[in-house]
Amino acid sequence: MSNRNPSCIEDLANELWLEMFDYLDWINLYSAFYGINKRINQLLMNIRTLSIYSSYLINYLNTLYLCFTEFPTEKFQYIQHFQLIYDYPYNEPLDIAKYFRSFPSLISLIIDANSDDYDRYTNQLITIIFHQHCPFLQYLHLPGHTFDKPSPIYEHICTFYFPSLVHIHVNKLPFYMGMQLLDQCIHLRSFFAIFYDYPSDDNGIPERILSGLPKLIKLGLGEDNFQEKESSNRFLEFFLPICPNLRTFNFNIRFHDSSINHDKILDPNWWEYILA
Repeated sequence: MSNRNPSCIEDLANELWLEMFDYLDWINLYSAFYGINKRINQLLMNIRTLSIYSSYLINYLNTLYLCFTEFPTEKFQYIQHFQLIYDYPYNEPLDIAKYFRSFPSLISLIIDANSDDYDRYTNQLITIIFHQHCPFLQYLHLPGHTFDKPSPIYEHICTFYFPSLVHIHVNKLPFYMGMQLLDQCIHLRSFFAIFYDYPSDDNGIPERILSGLPKLIKLGLGEDNFQEKESSNRFLEFFLPICPNLRTFNFNIRFHDSSINHDKILDPNWWEYILA
């Protein structure tokens, strides 16, 4: 019989612990592993992925309080991926969102907002996202039907800094913000958003964009105009030719009915011309 002591979970290498931690949301991670020993507690401070569900902020409020008392969010220095599942209207997630800038190595940010209560807290959440300075952020994904509504963001507070951004996917953006992202994020390779509030002329397009976007290879835009006040066809006629290296393009059309403003968008011959 071997004299070797049986292996324990505590004997796993640090790399394996951190790999396991990537698959768990923060509340379950804290509940399952905090207190095993000092080494594990320290590893919890070194996690690379932080996932939080807003519903847990209500159902496990006492646990959350203890969790963030022991591990203040600003102490997480190695977070590379932050995911907030905003599935319940509650203002506490905003306190967490404000710490985005405390993650100096943040690479990806996912806010999956599906709250049916589109209230002022959700408005603040959207504003906070586009007020961050994240120098290493490469991936920004804002899915969920909350972001399917027009964003309550105004130009004077849109001060994001995402110089390394490569991919962005958000349901809707005001036109000026989309142009600001395309202008400032010079490494963008894929961009997906439905624009609204198109300008009446070309003055809203920054000069750098006018010179072309050769790095952009995936583009997704859309038309969601139930008021029949504007159409993106004029913008597309200008924009698509300055994206010479596009490999993938999709366009999401949502109309109640056709009108004179939309005749080009719904005309297959126009699409044949514009994509030639």
